[in-house]
Amino acid sequence: MTSGWYQQWFPNLNGSSITSITFLDSLTGCAVTNTNSSLEGYILRTSNGGDNWNIVYTYTPVAGTISFNKIAFADANTGFVTANYTTLFKTIDRGLTWSTIYTGLYPNDLSVINQDTLYLVYDSDLSGGVYRSTNGGINWSPLGQVGGNGQPSRIYMFDKNLGFTFSSNGMRRTTNGGFNWTIIPGESFSDIQFSDSLTGWKTRLG
Repeated sequence: MTSGWYQQWFPNLNGSSITSITFLDSLTGCAVTNTNSSLEGYILRTSNGGDNWNIVYTYTPVAGTISFNKIAFADANTGFVTANYTTLFKTIDRGLTWSTIYTGLYPNDLSVINQDTLYLVYDSDLSGGVYRSTNGGINWSPLGQVGGNGQPSRIYMFDKNLGFTFSSNGMRRTTNGGFNWTIIPGESFSDIQFSDSLTGWKTRLG
C-alpha cells in the first residue's frame, strides 16, 4: 500500500493546466482546466482517488477562448463549473455528464450553497459585482452595488448568510447573504475555508 505523497498523472491536456479541483469522497473527484492552443477547455473525472483521470467534457466556444476557473458541488450528485464565459456548466450525475446554462456573465469565481443557491463574482468595472441565483443558475440578481472600480474576483460563502469577497479594494464580509458588505482592513485571500461560523483559515496574497 502506498503511503505518504506520490505523483499522479492526468491524460494529455494539449497544453491546458488544471485550474480547480474537488473531491466528492475518497474516490470520486473532478477537475477543470484553462484553455489551450486549440481553444479547448476540459472537465476531468476520476473514480479511483486520482490514480486515473478521464476527460468527460470538452468545450470549444463559437468565438473567443474559454478557461474554466472553478468547480464546486452542492451535494454528492449536483455540481457546477464556471468559466470566463457566459455559460454555467452543470452536472446532476456526479460529474459524468454536463449541461449548459446561459448566464450572460463572465464570472471569476463561484460559491455553491445548495442545488438552488449559487453566488458568482465578476470583476468588471462596468457590470461586475456579486450575483446570486436561487433557482440553480437559471436567473441571476446583483447584490449591492454593481459596477465601479475594484469589483470582487474571489468569493467564499460559508453558508447562506456568512461570506467573504476579495477585490483590489480589499477583503469584505457579509452576514446577511451578500446584501451588505463590510471592509476588513489590511486583509486579503486567495483561498479561504471555515470549519464553523467563527473558525477559519485563509491563504493570503502577496
